[in-house]
Amino acid sequence: MKITSRPLFVKKAYLGFTLIELLIVISIIALLAALTIGGFSYAQVASSRNRTIAAHAAIKSGLEQYKDKFGEYPDIASSQKTTIAGKDYEIGGALMLYQAITGNGSDMIKDIKDSTASKDPSTMSADDLKVIAANAMNSALPKQMILKTANGYMLVDGFGRPFQYQKGDAPGVPTPTTINPTYDLWSFGNAETITTETQLTMKQDAKTTASWIKNW
Repeated sequence: MKITSRPLFVKKAYLGFTLIELLIVISIIALLAALTIGGFSYAQVASSRNRTIAAHAAIKSGLEQYKDKFGEYPDIASSQKTTIAGKDYEIGGALMLYQAITGNGSDMIKDIKDSTASKDPSTMSADDLKVIAANAMNSALPKQMILKTANGYMLVDGFGRPFQYQKGDAPGVPTPTTINPTYDLWSFGNAETITTETQLTMKQDAKTTASWIKNW
């Protein structure tokens, strides 16, 4: 007679997961999701900053061409403010930069006789477009740089925020407002703190301007 041996202990089979196993799986999924979202957010910020750096360089090039043509850098005709995505911005410089570089309008450029407002290019005649092209420092700015608002067209950075600009102070001015004698041009970048009143001491604060993209 054949005798079959049996194990002393038999592990009971079960279906499904224990509570601890479920918690471990959920934790791993949550960790992977956080890493994915964090990586995506980082890539978005990096892409926006790269677009801003490229736009910044295009504006600087246009300003140098403007100076070569007219003998000086443009100045802002008037200060204007607006609210974008719940934050207040000074947009006088952004409106002026659009006009000075594209040639579309001139009422935001200081000391321009017989100045005109910017117009919608899609409604212009062929002759009007030729005049604008003749006055443009750069007529091929990326569309992402141009934002149409109730105040007019303005130049924005990769984050959709208006570029900031101040013409350099006149020689011997008792209370300087700019860092450069030519002009200060900057983007707030991805900074959380935005101000419509940018004082010289603030621009000189390395901590405050750490995330700005600027020409100083």
